[in-house]
Amino acid sequence: MSRETPSWIHRHSYNARICHWVNVLCFFYLLYSGIMIFLHFPELYWGKVGFQGYPAIFKLSDWGISWELAEELGDRRWGRNYHYMFAWIFVINGIVYLTWNLWQRQFYRKMLPSRTEMSGENFKAELYNHLRFRPAQGDAARRYNVLQKLSYLFVLFILFPFMFLSGIAQMPAFTAIWPELIDLFGGRQTARTLHVVATVLLVLFLIVHVAEVFVAGVRNQMRAMITGKYQISAEEGK
Repeated sequence: MSRETPSWIHRHSYNARICHWVNVLCFFYLLYSGIMIFLHFPELYWGKVGFQGYPAIFKLSDWGISWELAEELGDRRWGRNYHYMFAWIFVINGIVYLTWNLWQRQFYRKMLPSRTEMSGENFKAELYNHLRFRPAQGDAARRYNVLQKLSYLFVLFILFPFMFLSGIAQMPAFTAIWPELIDLFGGRQTARTLHVVATVLLVLFLIVHVAEVFVAGVRNQMRAMITGKYQISAEEGK
């Protein structure tokens, strides 16, 4: 079989690429600063009340890190300053991304799964390929598969808004203006706990996302997210 010249497609717009790298920077600082904040108060509670000695649903001390050691490792003041700053950059960046892309019709074609993609047979095939670490080939490499689409939609329209709401529910300045937000979560401590849970889910999503990048080809994926150009080998479609 003769080797043919690979084809190229334009996979990501300027908006998507710029917003993606802004998100990468924000996520790093949000995660790092969030860890600093958590280490200064290394327990999670459920309800409205939570302090050292109060019954907790999670204690870092149960994992071998005492409250005193955690406080030494953390930096609450530094963490809060950076966490709030990059949280707002993250929110503004997300609004810009969604506003721009929702205005573009190609966003709907790119992100919304079709009926065929939502079929049980297609789900099984895509799940099988993911479990076998098989990258998309040929025409399938030109678009996101159904598992990617659903996971991106979940992160964009459910997980990110939930993290934002659970985050501002911990801020007295916002809850003074909107006290119903505290009632929505059942207490500030519950909001904090759920915020941490959402963070763990987002980290798990990131791990899977990075793993898929390596499976699909780091060089090709990075090139697409920097220049927009994505290479598809002609042999893959055969």
